[in-house]
Amino acid sequence: YPYKNIIGRKTIIRKLEEKDLEKSLIWLKDPTINKFLSQNFDNLTEEQERDWYRHMIKSSHDYIFAIDSKQGKFIGNCALHKINWFKRRAEFGIVIGDKRYWNKGYGTDAINKIIDFAINSLKLRSIFLNVYEYNGRAIKVYENCGFKLKKILKKDHFYNHRYWDTLIMEYTIKVRKRDVHI
Repeated sequence: YPYKNIIGRKTIIRKLEEKDLEKSLIWLKDPTINKFLSQNFDNLTEEQERDWYRHMIKSSHDYIFAIDSKQGKFIGNCALHKINWFKRRAEFGIVIGDKRYWNKGYGTDAINKIIDFAINSLKLRSIFLNVYEYNGRAIKVYENCGFKLKKILKKDHFYNHRYWDTLIMEYTIKVRKRDVHI
């Protein structure tokens, strides 16, 4: 983890702490938030959330963060998961759980700061994510942050009595030949 918080224009990215889990669990169970997440967390218990947290903080392949507003209010989470150190890639996830901060640039700011951290501190070369086709707001943000559509998993996700496509998007660092050491 970074030695200090990552400061953006609107956000402060810090290590997720156990005290953050209670609020995170409320967000994960909120149907208006849950529909955008990679899995259904309706039945997630506090103990399961704590077990997940204990596993994540010990993992050398995951970085989990809290997103605070500049005023210090905890508003969401983001993470780099499944880091493959050999291929220098990771899976990205984000949730702005406090809906009062939606559509105000907080997610964009956090994404840009994590991309910067992943590239400059962790030396990753690509970051990928999954997003459902009905999440147009997130797709636009990801595109504005430099993510490109890589693949579409047709009718991969069931929500609200129908099947939806899952888009796989990727942010890739261009590697110059002189940067490759043999």
